[in-house]
Amino acid sequence: MPTSRRYRIAELTPLYATYVAACMRDHDREEIAPLWDAWDSRVVGLCSVEYSVPGFAWAVLEVGQPIACYGLSYASAMDTGLWQAWAFGTPRFRRAVPLISRHMLSIRHEIARHCHRLQVISRSGHDIAHDWVQGLGARHEGTLRAYGRDGSDYELYAWTR
Repeated sequence: MPTSRRYRIAELTPLYATYVAACMRDHDREEIAPLWDAWDSRVVGLCSVEYSVPGFAWAVLEVGQPIACYGLSYASAMDTGLWQAWAFGTPRFRRAVPLISRHMLSIRHEIARHCHRLQVISRSGHDIAHDWVQGLGARHEGTLRAYGRDGSDYELYAWTR
């Protein structure tokens, strides 16, 4: 996995995930919270580990401190080749983006071996995230109207074989 002296990628653990979820930057909380019945950062952290595709969930550590979590989860119980990408982080998340990007690009062939469709759902107006996933090759497929529990719209992006 890509690393540098200051940053490294590690397998996502419950400890890393719950820490990052508890310290989540406001922008990520505003995007993720409307997708849950009741917000609980501990549950978000634990679910990010528990529901990820085995071997496809990571944390970015900055000098040993977790600053970001990202991974791939099954998007459908009926189709194990349909995956959902996700990421969230602490206020230091921006520093992890280049490492996450390089890592995801380096494993794209491995992902394609197991997954026929990888999608991302991101809150409308989260232009930085939209630009990021498009920069990684995802295509915008449309707007999901009133997708959030608060009535907010989300954008759907996908990579397909």
